[in-house]
Amino acid sequence: MGHAFEEALIDTLVRYRRMKGDNTLWLPGTDHASIAVSTILDKQLKAEKTTRQALGREKYLERAWQWKRASEGTIVNQLRRLGISADWSRERFTLDEGLSAAVTEAFVRLHHDGLMYRGEYLVNWCPASQSAVSDLEVDMQEVKGHLWHFRYPLSTGDGFLIVATPVRKPCWGIRPSP
Repeated sequence: MGHAFEEALIDTLVRYRRMKGDNTLWLPGTDHASIAVSTILDKQLKAEKTTRQALGREKYLERAWQWKRASEGTIVNQLRRLGISADWSRERFTLDEGLSAAVTEAFVRLHHDGLMYRGEYLVNWCPASQSAVSDLEVDMQEVKGHLWHFRYPLSTGDGFLIVATPVRKPCWGIRPSP
């Protein structure tokens, strides 16, 4: 239902603009390299009593490609049956070689132009996927509680690093992907 709802909204806008005489293009694509897929693969690996770290990057990517080949038709066939007005002759996938190269080039340009940088700031982190997550994927909730403060001695011997952690479970969660 999530895919149908999202695609129906996009389809409505594309068709509306096309009927008004605008030159429109909707490139259909799938993202089988997402956090949702990573979660699925991690569950499979857990059932096999291993982890992505133990498997290694190359073998993990091979598993992602296997999963993509096995499941890609399901969503695409659903969207085609819905009759969305996308240009199916130009369908793309997140990890297509051309797209990956374009993303790398964009990041290099942004960094070169000083528009992307490293900084020290809070990041939403998912301990399950070991990945940063968007603010849009976090449900913030205020909760009553208090923090435990731990002092860790610095290896230099001249001070401590103080870390605070809540007593209760984290007050955020990841929304399931559509």
